Amino acid sequence: MPKPRIVIFTRFFWPEGGGAELATYIIVRDILSKRFDVTVVSGTENPKTIPMQNVRYVHNTLFKASTKPELLLKMLLHQQAIGKLIRSADIVYIPSNAMLPLAILSKKVNPRVKVVVHLHDYQPLTYSAAILYSMELGLRTDLLAERYDHDSILRTVLAGIFRPINVVYRLALALDYADKIVFVSKRQLEIYLKHVPSVRTKAVVVYNPLPPVNALDKDPEEPLFLYTGGGRYTKGFHVLLQSAIQLLKCGKNVRFVFTGGAKGFSKQHLRIIDKLNKAFTHSFKVLGRIPYEEVLKLYSKSYAVLVPSVWEEPLPYVIVEAMATGTIPIASRIGGIPEIVEGTYAEKLLFEPWNYLELADRIERVATLSKRELLDIGISLREAIVKKLDHTKIEKSLKKAFIIH
Repeated sequence: MPKPRIVIFTRFFWPEGGGAELATYIIVRDILSKRFDVTVVSGTENPKTIPMQNVRYVHNTLFKASTKPELLLKMLLHQQAIGKLIRSADIVYIPSNAMLPLAILSKKVNPRVKVVVHLHDYQPLTYSAAILYSMELGLRTDLLAERYDHDSILRTVLAGIFRPINVVYRLALALDYADKIVFVSKRQLEIYLKHVPSVRTKAVVVYNPLPPVNALDKDPEEPLFLYTGGGRYTKGFHVLLQSAIQLLKCGKNVRFVFTGGAKGFSKQHLRIIDKLNKAFTHSFKVLGRIPYEEVLKLYSKSYAVLVPSVWEEPLPYVIVEAMATGTIPIASRIGGIPEIVEGTYAEKLLFEPWNYLELADRIERVATLSKRELLDIGISLREAIVKKLDHTKIEKSLKKAFIIH
């Protein structure tokens, strides 16, 4: 008996992209490929380990658009080509925020197809896909995120102009066509229910699967702290710099390593760090965007990973990766982070978003730990995250979302 056919539309595919793309890759490799005949359609030219068993990859240059308005226009102009893939499918899976309008096309082209949407952010609610801490949804949130995340006045202006197109991504037009909507944390679902309560009947909460990382032989360089979010405003880079300056001014012996994230660091950020290194004897090292495997190696040398996010991150993989490698995360009390670290040592280190003094206090606290204490805490963190992100439970929950009746 032939396997059901599933078509996956995603703007990027791992190793391109971030946590959402990594989660999609793992779900395809470890879960969907075992049960379905899978076709992945993406704008990524060199995807990770394709081909996989029962997986066909289609590189579609249409999905390489640089902005959401451009991507939406391309999808509208090439409905016929995309529709050919949809007509042959039993299930359409959309784990990429920019591709949400394809839920509408899927039902129009193939009314019998089951549409599963996997939300990794807040695209249906905001143009920027981010919700800043303690701020109401609105133009201000979108403009702040676009201006400071991308360091572009042009992008900020375009966000203001094109913000109305986000209505296409909203419940009444895109999510309304989905048969199932997968949320990655309870907090994310809570936020959606506040603004679009009708998603409740379609909603299922499934944590992202554990990434393919192993416990590391920890050999921390005293006292080194790792940050992986690039210069992005929403990732709290400005908060981290304030904390670092506070500690170094007080004579604390701490060092920091920064890696790039998707957008890296702007020239302005690099100038600031250069000035700080002159003032504080090279306490900062900027590595920019480096391969995923190299980032994981840095965990073994670090006392902790710093996650000072100021937006409601649904389920940040950096926290999961840190715990899985036996590294302490020091993170904002925001989004799905409290759910991930609940009941662990990392829960005691949570701090209020934007509060650089609290972050400085947590860094100083961890810097005083002995190597033996770091190792023992790391073991307990690893055990906790493996239990919380139990593969069997996640696979069972996702299979239910994809069941064809």
